[in-house]
Amino acid sequence: MLKEMKNSSEKFFVKLIFSLISASFIFFGFVKSDFGADSTVLSVAGTKISAKEFDEELRRQIAQIRRILGNTRINYKQALQMGFVDQIIDNLAYRILLDKEAKELGIEVSNEKIYEIIKATKEFQDDKGNFSPEQFAYILEVNNISENKFVSELSKQIAREILINSIMSNVDNSMMAEILYKNDAQKRTFDVVSFKVANEVITEQPKDDELKEIYEINSSKFIQPEFRKISYILITPEMARKYRDIKKSDDDKTYKTMIEMGEDIIDEINGGAKVEDTVKTFGVSKVVLPDLNVDGKKRDGSAFNDKTFTQKFRDIAFFALDEKGISDVLDNGENIMLVMVDAVYPSKPKSFESVKGEIKNIWKRTAQIAQASQKVNKISTLLDNGEKFNDAVKKVDTKANVILNTTSGRFNNLYTTNFLSKLFNTEKDKPFVIKSDDIYYVAVLRDISLPEIKDKAEFEKFKEQKKEAFAGIIVDDYISYLYKKYGVKRYDKMLNRLFN
Repeated sequence: MLKEMKNSSEKFFVKLIFSLISASFIFFGFVKSDFGADSTVLSVAGTKISAKEFDEELRRQIAQIRRILGNTRINYKQALQMGFVDQIIDNLAYRILLDKEAKELGIEVSNEKIYEIIKATKEFQDDKGNFSPEQFAYILEVNNISENKFVSELSKQIAREILINSIMSNVDNSMMAEILYKNDAQKRTFDVVSFKVANEVITEQPKDDELKEIYEINSSKFIQPEFRKISYILITPEMARKYRDIKKSDDDKTYKTMIEMGEDIIDEINGGAKVEDTVKTFGVSKVVLPDLNVDGKKRDGSAFNDKTFTQKFRDIAFFALDEKGISDVLDNGENIMLVMVDAVYPSKPKSFESVKGEIKNIWKRTAQIAQASQKVNKISTLLDNGEKFNDAVKKVDTKANVILNTTSGRFNNLYTTNFLSKLFNTEKDKPFVIKSDDIYYVAVLRDISLPEIKDKAEFEKFKEQKKEAFAGIIVDDYISYLYKKYGVKRYDKMLNRLFN
């Protein structure tokens, strides 16, 4: 068996090499250095991980995702929020446990074999395909990893992969596939009552004080956005040919003239000439647009569409120009344009009276949510106290939408994703509540039925599709076994002290 394990390693040697050097060891300064000799944060299979080692691993993890986050410094609080700390602990435990098991089984990869693989790796070769000691040394140097450490870590990692591959290759996944297949096609019978938030009847009327409070709390929603009065000067090929008496066939001269006209117009306007007079002098046209906001909406809320004045030019008007400003010469593919901002109307708060209708809608929606929430909570409490489903609902709302003993598959358009997810991960006869933006549920799972496998071809196809899922389950189970076999202890007090 061990011979088979060792032979299988050659299939993934090259794949593993650069996983060890893909991260630069950039100093982020996370961990304090004054914890003394005994600063153990994790103990795995008798191996102690110190604060310093934990810091190195944290930096490695941060560096690996640096390509995604960009050159952003990440502090410990952010690392904690993003789950890096728990991930590092899991990764460290995972590697040490597999190293321990591989060693016990006698799985080893010699240095000679490692160097043979390194020499055959393209990234360590020169232009002629020969191993380059200089290239090899350079790559290790820029990644701040010594040759001995690289060889040692690569050997361990290959041994871990051999171990995992051997475990997966010796497991018959037919039984697991059958369980997953049946679970995917299972049916669940349940009682459910639902309340659509929008259908909740609110008999009370809001008081002005309540509405004004909502107005204050939601003031950012009631802002009249900035509008701009924008215009643009259009210079067409026909205008340029007429201005300089150019032949229609002379495209190059026509285009150059359009550019020159645009530059001359800018100089004239910046020199104090009136726009209207300048337009007449050059024989071009000025187009005045309706007042627009940054989203291209007019004051009545409708969208403004203009094939010539596209979003590209609107962005220039809002982000590159001030009031009375004029753009550089712009090419829209057919014509030359000069964009101008004639006036800027700053954003300002809308008056309470002008948005009172919107505020009433917010008040009503809030009241509907509260009412629906109270109903499902009361029903859930009655069910927990032993009340029958139908009786519990009637005590709270005689007009509620109650469905008793309905059957649903894992995918059902009648119910929300959150509801179905909970339904297929809950215990029988235990009430549960699901609240979403639009609908609230109270339900109780009554029965679970698993179908028989009738289509063997379909089952084999399913088993092939789920290969990766099976591998994940097998590895997770094996790691759980190693946790129990060798022991893992986490020192949370020391972890909490590290970054204070």
